[in-house]
Amino acid sequence: MLSGISKLDLKRINRMQVLRTVWSSGPISRVDLSQTLQITRASITQITNAMIEEGLLVEIGEAPYQQGMKEKLPKGRRKILLDINANFKFVLGAVISEQEITVGLCTMHMEILDKVSMPCTDHTTRKEIWQFIINGTERMMNNACLTRDDVLGLGVGVMPIMIGRMRVYYKDGVLDFSDLTRALSVPQMPPVFCGNAVWLLSLANADVQRGSGVQDMNQVYLHLGSHIHISLLRPEKTEDDYLTYSYLTERCIVRPGGRQQDGYPAGSVRAQLSVQAMQARIAEVYSKERTPFLYSATDGYIEHVTLEQMYEAVSAGDTRCEEVVREIMQDWSVLLHNLVCSYQSRRVVLHHFGLGEKGFAQFKNYIRTFVGDDIAERIVPSQIEDKTDFLGGCALVLLKNFYLSGGIPDMHPTAVPRGGRF
Repeated sequence: MLSGISKLDLKRINRMQVLRTVWSSGPISRVDLSQTLQITRASITQITNAMIEEGLLVEIGEAPYQQGMKEKLPKGRRKILLDINANFKFVLGAVISEQEITVGLCTMHMEILDKVSMPCTDHTTRKEIWQFIINGTERMMNNACLTRDDVLGLGVGVMPIMIGRMRVYYKDGVLDFSDLTRALSVPQMPPVFCGNAVWLLSLANADVQRGSGVQDMNQVYLHLGSHIHISLLRPEKTEDDYLTYSYLTERCIVRPGGRQQDGYPAGSVRAQLSVQAMQARIAEVYSKERTPFLYSATDGYIEHVTLEQMYEAVSAGDTRCEEVVREIMQDWSVLLHNLVCSYQSRRVVLHHFGLGEKGFAQFKNYIRTFVGDDIAERIVPSQIEDKTDFLGGCALVLLKNFYLSGGIPDMHPTAVPRGGRF
């Protein structure tokens, strides 16, 4: 027998809609919330007043006056803007990657309060990683005089290459983070949530740009490393909406008849554009005599070569680098063009490319040369990089234990399998 929706469920849904709208739009008035959500002003007033009393929302003042505004408000009063209360609770996050473990503390507005990191090598054990995260979060809570009830949760993102080392396995077709969740769940600590770091980084990158309009568009988040991972982030940003196409993307052909790599087609993304593949391509001309600038800049270690150093070498007159760099950037142009066309993405976010402001401008110029302005202008650098990667974990906590819960956090979640496909 079917039953109707409960009052608690209805309350949670209404509050969830309000919170998500405030977060994506930035500060917003009750009038605009009513129009956006198609809920009566009286109901919106009742909902938001209750959320203000509970500390979820705050009034931050009047909306700026806009000349020519046709809408007339009662009694000539201006709109009062509402925003998420940045200090309602605090959020802990961590990301486990092959190079570094990052842990940090932030506000509900993703404002960083504390952070710490630890290098990760092939010899770093999973227990050392667990202990570093636990010790780091405990220290941050003690330094900020926070108790368990003050913290919304600890979110942990795991990069795909670290899945095996952290003993995360598939269960019923999805990745099961239960063992990791249990290892990090210690007394007096907040609830733990785990997920795919690539998706979480894309989520966090969109969240730090809230109110800018970028959240209302399809975005491809592209992570560069020993593997190339992508996450397609849709405007709704619910867990069911994220898709990771790393395996398929790495098998795509960007240079027919190109380089070989075991298990991948000739000329595939993995064979042509992973960090190791690009270094192997430049290694064919790399020497003290043929590429003096690049050789000196990297102290003779080919594994230190980055994209930006390749650009600098071309500018410095290492002519043997020029042809290799052009071929590499042609391949990147093909991949980016295909991603934009395949997923109708309005924005492609580059993560872990190691490009400074000048290097990023050069990257875009190459893309502009090979596939035009339209693709080049969609490319942006990630706002989340390196020692701030932990914000990916924070974004998971905010989504799971705040926005999707309607601001009614569950401080004792059950460890369950988390979805994810790599």
